[in-house]
Amino acid sequence: MHKRFAWYFEVPLLIAGYVAFGLARAAVDRGDPAATSNALQVQRLEQMLHIAIEQPLNQAILAHPAAIHLTGYFYRLSILAVPAVLIWLYIARRARYSHLRTVLVVMMLLDLLLVWLFPEAPPRFAQPGIVDYLATHDILFSAESRVPRPGVNLLAAMPSMHVAWTTWCAYALWTTLRDHAPRVARSAWVFPLLTAFVVLVTGHHYVVDILAGVALVAVSAAVMKRISSPDRQLPTGGPPETSPGRATPR
Repeated sequence: MHKRFAWYFEVPLLIAGYVAFGLARAAVDRGDPAATSNALQVQRLEQMLHIAIEQPLNQAILAHPAAIHLTGYFYRLSILAVPAVLIWLYIARRARYSHLRTVLVVMMLLDLLLVWLFPEAPPRFAQPGIVDYLATHDILFSAESRVPRPGVNLLAAMPSMHVAWTTWCAYALWTTLRDHAPRVARSAWVFPLLTAFVVLVTGHHYVVDILAGVALVAVSAAVMKRISSPDRQLPTGGPPETSPGRATPR
């Protein structure tokens, strides 16, 4: 059974955990040569699989100023859905909160391992022809996203955490509401689909990064399901129970 903390403990712990996550991501930055080399490998893989759609999508959207700003604001603000879902779970679905929060923590730990094992420059840095239009239009201070600075890892595109965050949101809503509000539960999956489109057109991620982000959520959920499975409960070691009025066989 997961221990439940009061909100005045939970909130500072989550904020501190997120800050530590960002600092740890920066600490495992292995530098540009490795990240660019890995990005080129991903580009070759996608070309071989005929899924290299980042540049055509990016170029197609440049002719539509409204789409540029819509996708830019979506990219910058979509992460706010994570605390919103956490707050909703804590208030309205407390029985599911601890489990889903821990899935989120497992995701972050696995992400750190992946970022260390496979640093990757995003398309906006490593692929010719990709325009980083969030930076050129400075949407919500996005121009700063191209400037190396302490505490930030700009070369951690694998996996796409934007896709992972929003997939977690959809998973949380789906598992919580599917029995009571199935239409709402199903519609939640539109969110990560939109996010996948946005991270492609903005040049922040490759298709492979998106798949890795989805896999990250799936693996984290599977790990937590396995850990919390009743089959893993250890036997108490006491004598077997018998029904009233029945003797234990000798």
